[in-house]
Amino acid sequence: MPDPESSPAHLRRKPSSKEMVLRLVSHHGSVTRAQLMDLSGLPRTTVYDAVAALVDSGAITTALQEEDGRGRGRPVERLRLNPGRGQFIGIEFTRRSTRVALANDACQLIGVRSAEEPSTAGRRERVLTAHRLATALAGGSLVPGTVKGVGVGIGGPDPGVEVAQLVRERFAAPVRVEKGHRLAALGEATWGAAAGEPDLLSVFLSREVGGGLIQSGALVRGPYATAGELGHVNVEREGGRPCHCGGRGCLDTVASSRAVLDRYHACGGLAAGIADLAVAARDAEEGACRILAETGRAVGGVLAALANTFAPAVIVVGGELTRTGAALLDPLKQELNELVVPAVRAHISLRAATLGTTATACGAVALVAGATGARTASRSVDAPAPDDLASGAITTAQHRSTGRS
Repeated sequence: MPDPESSPAHLRRKPSSKEMVLRLVSHHGSVTRAQLMDLSGLPRTTVYDAVAALVDSGAITTALQEEDGRGRGRPVERLRLNPGRGQFIGIEFTRRSTRVALANDACQLIGVRSAEEPSTAGRRERVLTAHRLATALAGGSLVPGTVKGVGVGIGGPDPGVEVAQLVRERFAAPVRVEKGHRLAALGEATWGAAAGEPDLLSVFLSREVGGGLIQSGALVRGPYATAGELGHVNVEREGGRPCHCGGRGCLDTVASSRAVLDRYHACGGLAAGIADLAVAARDAEEGACRILAETGRAVGGVLAALANTFAPAVIVVGGELTRTGAALLDPLKQELNELVVPAVRAHISLRAATLGTTATACGAVALVAGATGARTASRSVDAPAPDDLASGAITTAQHRSTGRS
């Protein structure tokens, strides 16, 4: 299984020609076709075809310009992002970074950028950073009135009211705030491992355990905006550890990276972090293998119960803990195989998340694109091939890469 946190899909896979051209135009602001050929290494025909498609879709514009600026020589055609095209922006605020994704109003994903932030940075400062990153993605300027919506992903219990107000003031656009893990599920359903799938269940095992549920193409939030909180499903009724939600024995107290390392250290393990724990598991260290097997079974049991209830077409598993590989995932798959009823099991595809750390920002774009009536994220780039986790234990449904229209 790939390392979904450190190698997001748009870095691991080879991008399509249109994706490469769109990113290069965004990054450089103004380029010629000849420069695109030099920068991308693509053949002339490929570059010209990609440019033609992007111009036809309205994603980029062309303008004649004198090459030397003195009226001499033949004018050249320069390519820029279309400043009159509406834009959707997705923002994720984490503890130590700000991440921004930008798409045009055809939901063509232009790119994602991030910046590290000091833990002391205030909300207003973080919003200014987000605006700076979005401006850079837009080719150096955000034309007033063209931002159609901004989605914001947050973590923890913060309702995001102040953040929403600050973002609304800075971007002069409608704003929607959502839990980051739910947006990550939406990102994977739009541009990632489950692209085009209308029914998805996801779980992300990182510093906290989170998840998301998508049914009939819509993110399920519930009447109290608490749906998809997989981290707070009880898995240890007797002797469960205290959880920050106020309960005991939640999945978060068993399967978050913090909880796994705490349990591992309590049994004498020496690995300092998840990367070291993965090495210990590959070396068949007894404590590492036992703790990860317990964790995989706990996660698999929760996913099985939800799969029997909602019958999703795809289950996506991501987060830094998946770096530990088979020691975690084999017990998880075994639980699914044993506990999911045959009628559901025959149709589930279990896949590794592919967007890594960009998933939440990408999902935030998809959130506002759908909320404002735009076409639901039809990608201008090829879908990354999903990494199927369901070898043997779970019957793998055929991957439907039709996308949404």
